[in-house]
Amino acid sequence: MQAVLQSIDGGNGPGTIELRDANRVMLAKLVMTRPSFYLVGSSLELAAPTTGYVTVAGVATLGTITDASGNLVIDNMTVGIDSPATPEHDFEIVLDTNQLDIGKQVTIVSATIEHG
Repeated sequence: MQAVLQSIDGGNGPGTIELRDANRVMLAKLVMTRPSFYLVGSSLELAAPTTGYVTVAGVATLGTITDASGNLVIDNMTVGIDSPATPEHDFEIVLDTNQLDIGKQVTIVSATIEHG
């Protein structure tokens, strides 16, 4: 997992998380802090909530993580919102809302990368 973290943070700037819809259209690109994640046991946990602006309206369902140069590090992460009504969902990227509107802010509340 340390190698994954180095891939995200090792470039000349911070990595990004791209939020995408089911058709893989990028809705928002959020710049992470450095360090982007902390190693917790055998998982990586997002170091800080991350906020950015929506550029294309839609429902975020997928996430990708790239390094500062735009190289893909992780693809096809699940995206959603935590809800007591649907506790069976365990999203890798948790948002404050996944219904994104142009020009509005979206916040990644938490994100987890698990080994395997």
